[in-house]
Amino acid sequence: MSFWKRKKETASSSGSWKNKVQGFFPLVAGMLLTLLAILLAKQRISAVEKEILGKAAPTEIVVAANPIPAGAMFSLENLAKKSIPSGGKSRRNVPATDFELLLGARAKMEISKGEPVLWTDVEEPFEVDQFSLTIPKGRRAITIDADTRASFSGLIRPGDHVDILREKNDGKGYVPLLFDVPVIAVDRHFLPPSAEEEEKEIGTLTVSVTTDEGILLSGAAREGKISWLLRNPDDRGRPPNGQGLRAIPSSPVEIWKAGIREQKTPMLIEAWEPE
Repeated sequence: MSFWKRKKETASSSGSWKNKVQGFFPLVAGMLLTLLAILLAKQRISAVEKEILGKAAPTEIVVAANPIPAGAMFSLENLAKKSIPSGGKSRRNVPATDFELLLGARAKMEISKGEPVLWTDVEEPFEVDQFSLTIPKGRRAITIDADTRASFSGLIRPGDHVDILREKNDGKGYVPLLFDVPVIAVDRHFLPPSAEEEEKEIGTLTVSVTTDEGILLSGAAREGKISWLLRNPDDRGRPPNGQGLRAIPSSPVEIWKAGIREQKTPMLIEAWEPE
């Protein structure tokens, strides 16, 4: 009897231990889940804090230092820099790092004092890229007044190349002055103009020259003695050796007035011809 009693007590003790283990398992699992939840919460709180601090960090934008009327030019006098929270900045705001890009551009609409200057407030055409960066190293830009002839009735575009002739001192014909000169801007455009701008009359042409070429061109333009020849984009460089400008007599021209025959005196004209 004692044997069966001890066996029964051992079985009862073993079952009690299993019950205790089964009872502790949910508790341990709950503690682990609680610790995991706390860890995730801390990470989330840390991320939110970083986001808040990032939005609160100051950044500088361009604002109007004084009221700027529509059409007025941006300058050092009417522009200023202002610090604002990063969260309050949008892509339309002009960052302080681009302050100098606005100088010389014009306001499309009126801007009150203290208001941020937006890219949409800048009058078109306005290129963010600086024009001076388009000038090749070792060359200089010079702007020449252009009439309808010089602009080829408005057909010339940035990127075209021209030859430039100079009128002779006696006014009889032209001689070559410069060859294969790049046109880098037409009026204020150094990129292809919009359809609306194409309708406007061209007033100036800006070309890229060396310093010595600039001296020659400036002097000839000041005297109003230059003429332009537009080149094909595939025709580059100077004319081959043995070619140049020379005087060629024109053919006589018969003119009849009131039944009377007249003959115009041959004139000397300048033309391209092998020498």
